[in-house]
Amino acid sequence: MKTTIINYENRSFLMKKLLTICPVCKKPIYGRDIDILSLISSKIDHWPINYVYCHTYDNYPLHSLTIYLDSNFSVRGYEISDFIVVEK
Repeated sequence: MKTTIINYENRSFLMKKLLTICPVCKKPIYGRDIDILSLISSKIDHWPINYVYCHTYDNYPLHSLTIYLDSNFSVRGYEISDFIVVEK
């Protein structure tokens, strides 16, 4: 397991970092949008991880973008889902 040490400057950078742009609605997705600080503080034991980000933007309907992040929090791939069901 790779241990990443994140200081204040790195956290600030990751919050402002443009991770990707949604290919459906063209929404820019930043570290703060996916709550990257929670990912940093969690104990992740494998990379890449997948993060599902549901959003709307510019009159586009709700859709999800699954983002595959490596240990440097760079996007290594993504998938789009237009059909979403969220159950409690």
